[in-house]
Amino acid sequence: MTMTDTAHSIPLSSGRQGDAISRFVEGERRRARREMITNRLLALGFGLFVIAVWAIATHGGFVHALIIPTPLATLEATGRVMSASYFWPNVWVTAQEIFWGFMIGMATGAIFGILVAMFPAVRATLYPYLVALQAPPKIVLAPIFVTWFGFDMESKIAISVVMCFFPMFLNTLTGLSSVDPNAVKLMRSLTASRWQTFRYLLLPNALPIMMAGVKLCWTLAVLGVIVGEFVGASAGIGYLIYAMNFQLDIAGVFCLIILLSLFTLVIYQLIEWLENRVVFWKAL
Repeated sequence: MTMTDTAHSIPLSSGRQGDAISRFVEGERRRARREMITNRLLALGFGLFVIAVWAIATHGGFVHALIIPTPLATLEATGRVMSASYFWPNVWVTAQEIFWGFMIGMATGAIFGILVAMFPAVRATLYPYLVALQAPPKIVLAPIFVTWFGFDMESKIAISVVMCFFPMFLNTLTGLSSVDPNAVKLMRSLTASRWQTFRYLLLPNALPIMMAGVKLCWTLAVLGVIVGEFVGASAGIGYLIYAMNFQLDIAGVFCLIILLSLFTLVIYQLIEWLENRVVFWKAL
């Protein structure tokens, strides 16, 4: 055996292994940063492209201002609306409705999903009825809830809860039911209790799917509240959109839609940030 072959047969020292691992980790971090910057630039570029098309279509006379206002008119309306005394009280009403509808709908959906997944008797009893209740479009329930709960926040919260319940229920049930049966048998062979099996096996496996349900619930909660405010309300962003549309203040309508979209996007990104820290093992 030559000296070269002998050198290649000698394993790396622990110091060299550590240096190799450090270089690999640092390279992955740089790659992740480059990918993040590229994605943000692509998103920004697409947004600027949409604004440019919007400006050309409106300023060039291709679209009437009563249909789509110009970006400048929308920006001016944003300053006018946000500085008005009625804006922030209505924002606070809608924010409370969305928050409570989202939290209650998400929590009840997760609880029922866990019960149906963990207890066969509950599944046999409730699952057909829960699926049947999902059949009618939830929007048609809005006038009924307004009749039952009135024009205050309760009716919008109820609509939002109904919108959020089934996606969270189904994602929880799917996540808990997708565990490898052999893993469950292994836990039982190790004399693990039902609670231990749920805590250490089922829940970690289900959390990524459940978090997808949480993000879906958030968008549906916003949709449910705004639709409820369209149907019948005395305050809220949906109420303002309906009133401005009736007054043909289309620029004001557009600015409220954009602000509502930005609010929804910010909270959605916050949920994703929490997901990456709570469900940190999904990237492993």
